[in-house]
Amino acid sequence: MHRSPSQRGFTLIEMLTVMLVIAILAGIVLSVNGLVQTKAARARAEGEIKSLSLSCENFKADNGSFPRSDDTDALDAKVSGNPTSAAYQKASQYLYIALSGDTNFNGKQDTDEPKGYAQDFFKPNVLNFNKDGSGKIVLVNYIKDPFDNSYGYSTIGAKDEEEFVEKLRKSATPKSETRPAPRGFNPTFDLWSTGGTTSGTGAQAKWVKNW
Repeated sequence: MHRSPSQRGFTLIEMLTVMLVIAILAGIVLSVNGLVQTKAARARAEGEIKSLSLSCENFKADNGSFPRSDDTDALDAKVSGNPTSAAYQKASQYLYIALSGDTNFNGKQDTDEPKGYAQDFFKPNVLNFNKDGSGKIVLVNYIKDPFDNSYGYSTIGAKDEEEFVEKLRKSATPKSETRPAPRGFNPTFDLWSTGGTTSGTGAQAKWVKNW
């Protein structure tokens, strides 16, 4: 018995075609959504780097130099590209301490410390930290970029510049001194986000940086 045209259902081929179209459209939507989220994260990273850089400038105005430690002198953006490494996190943690006045790493400025330089910036969403059982911050590990990795902060360029100037000062023939190949990108400080990559310096084109 043949069905009338009004009684016909979808054929298997028609159903598969519809499913394929839906899958393609879903893939396009997800792809576009991912691109939008990445673009928004990069824009946020650019804004945060500008804010942190301004805080560093204010720190220098009061203290005579940019925030600097052995950890920030050791990190070199030209050779270190993994934001999950201890080197990144230690340098970022020092920058947090210097700009926040929180030497106890607990998310609060110490009462006996001079003013912090970025109190309004250091909200929980830009920090990686550990909590105790009551939910209280007990250890700030590093400043977190929008990709949930540590920001990179380096003063190795400033270290090299300082050492070269000192060498010139002590040299009997300063003009004959040769400047070594520079490390880092700025003679002041380098501040950057790896843009979500953890694959090393070959991915620098995707970084958000201050150079």
